[in-house]
Amino acid sequence: MGNALQSFVAVPPRSARSSSSAITALATPALTTLWGDRAPVVQEEPRLGEELSRPELFARICVRDPYFALSEVRVAGEGKLTARVPVEQETGGEASPINAAEVGRHLAILGSCAAAQVNPKEGQHYYLARRARLERLHAGPLPRATGLLLGTARAEFREKRTATAHTRLTDERGQALFSLEVDYNVLSAAAFLRLFQGARQDMRREPRAERGPRNTSADFAALRTNPHREPPPLHGYVRDGDCLKATLGPVSAELCKGHFALHPVMPVAVVMSGLSGLAGSLLRELVGNPSARYLVKHGEVRADSLAYAGESVTFGSHLHGVEGKDHRFYCWASVGERLVGVMELTLTCLE
Repeated sequence: MGNALQSFVAVPPRSARSSSSAITALATPALTTLWGDRAPVVQEEPRLGEELSRPELFARICVRDPYFALSEVRVAGEGKLTARVPVEQETGGEASPINAAEVGRHLAILGSCAAAQVNPKEGQHYYLARRARLERLHAGPLPRATGLLLGTARAEFREKRTATAHTRLTDERGQALFSLEVDYNVLSAAAFLRLFQGARQDMRREPRAERGPRNTSADFAALRTNPHREPPPLHGYVRDGDCLKATLGPVSAELCKGHFALHPVMPVAVVMSGLSGLAGSLLRELVGNPSARYLVKHGEVRADSLAYAGESVTFGSHLHGVEGKDHRFYCWASVGERLVGVMELTLTCLE
């Protein structure tokens, strides 16, 4: 993405503004959250094949339900993990077993878990994504998955406060679906709380209902408490030639549920979902087919700042070029004049 992919940071409103110089090198947190007020728990070195419990994971990363939805997270080597990955959203116009934004959510979380296993410092840390690069690995259209998928992640620390995770998603038969590479800056929980104290809000904390079979009362109960089962509710769509815009908000604390407890911040996966969905809507309008199906071929994401509860976010997508069935889009999200994130996205139209 060239010069558009430079380092950035989210600067909280109110009292945390005085700390802006200290966090200019940090990126918007991608798919990581704080697990309440619990003190870090020192764990023994995990063994190969061992399943890591949620309390073990939550003591090292800043993720909690319902944003965290992985299961059977197991050690596969030094800095390597595997996990079962659910498909919680409908795929919409995407002809894939899982939509690209949900891939980004689950695999970035898994990558942060893998990075936590090789973090030389003990305790809870935030893994703040600078960039993410998504590639589709399956050749043609596939139906929506009906069961759990398999995620793998390998992570390493390249410098003291930076980590990279290489992740991959396959189906139950072993067919490769997507790869995602994520670069993180790493903050201790204490440093995050100090720097982002101005974003603190009291939020109701409650456990997510256990996932039951689809179409059961337990499943519907989970749906009511898990906003991440649905795409963000954009409204006010406006088309201007090759550009489509829409609005989200004001962002509710509920939409941030499980993402930065006590610091309600819109997850980057919600930004991705809004932007990719908007690009898909624009593609359908451009080809004149409101039911056209497509594949996400490639995506490159950068988050520039945070969107907080109470703020309204403008989403935009612009057609950048067409080559055969591939349509390249430049997408962005902003709060007023403040850029929240950008994404370059290539969609392959199947109609």
